[in-house]
Amino acid sequence: MKNYDFYKTKYGRELLIDLIPLERLQGYLDHVPTHTLSYYDITLITEGTGSFTLDGSTAPIEKGRLFFSAPGQIRQWNFDRMPQGLVLIFEEAFLCDYFSDARFVENLSYFCSFSNPPSMLLTDAEYRELVPLLETIYREIAEYETKDKHILRALLYHATMLLNRMYLQRYPVVDRKPEGRYIHEFRVLVEKEFRHCRSVACFADLLHITPGHLNDIVRCEMGITAKQFIIDRTMREAKRMLGYTDLSVNEVAMALNFENPSYFTRLFEKHVGVTPLQFRAKILEK
Repeated sequence: MKNYDFYKTKYGRELLIDLIPLERLQGYLDHVPTHTLSYYDITLITEGTGSFTLDGSTAPIEKGRLFFSAPGQIRQWNFDRMPQGLVLIFEEAFLCDYFSDARFVENLSYFCSFSNPPSMLLTDAEYRELVPLLETIYREIAEYETKDKHILRALLYHATMLLNRMYLQRYPVVDRKPEGRYIHEFRVLVEKEFRHCRSVACFADLLHITPGHLNDIVRCEMGITAKQFIIDRTMREAKRMLGYTDLSVNEVAMALNFENPSYFTRLFEKHVGVTPLQFRAKILEK
C-alpha cells in the first residue's frame, strides 16, 4: 500500500499546510488510485463524476462534495475523467502545537465521527462561503516567502471550524459531558494495542478504571460499547489487509493475533456480514 508523506519543504522553509488544485494530482491518482496519507486532507470537488471511497465508505464525486480523511485511512478514487477541486492538506502539528491543544484536530466532528460519513454535500450558500476562503489560503501559500505563517494558521483554523459547524448542522451531537481524558486515552490505546489486546478489561486495566466505567463513558461519547469500538477497529484493519494485500485469510488472522483462524472468520462474518473470502471477492470485482 502506497503511503504519501507531507512535502514539508516544498516552499523552501518548512510549512505544514498546502492547498493544491485536485487536477494537479492526476499523475499520482492515475498511478496509485488506492493509497494512504500521513496527514489530514480536506478535498472539495468543484467539477467531476465518479466515486471516492474512504475506509469502505463510498460517496459520489460531484460539485460541492467534501471529503475528509485522517492519516492512515485507505483512500480509493474511481473516475473516468479527472475531477477538479481544491485539496487542503495539513499536518496536525501546524495547529495543535500553536494552540497547545493536542486534540484539536482529532476532535473536529468530521475526523472523529464513528457513525456519520466522512463526506458531506455543501449547499449553494455554503459553497459560495467556503471557496473564497480556500482561495485566500491558496494565495497566502503562494506568497509564503513574504508572509507570516500565523496568517495561514488563522485561515486554517477559520476553515476547519467553519466546516465543523456545517458538519454538525447535518449530524448534530447530543449535549453531554464525556470524560474526555479517558476517551482520548482509550482511542490512543486501542490504536496502539488492538492487535494484542481485545478485551474491555484489558483496556480498563491500562486506564486504571473498571470495565463497567469504561463502557459507560465510551457509550456516552460514541454511542457504542467499548467492546464494539475495539472490534470495529480490528475489523477495519482486517478489511484493509484482505482488500489491499495478498495475505491469505489464515495469514491475516495470524497478523491480527487470532490464535484460531476459524474464530477470526466467524467474528468477521458476524460483524461485516460476509466471510473474509467473500469480502475479498467483492473488492476484486470493483
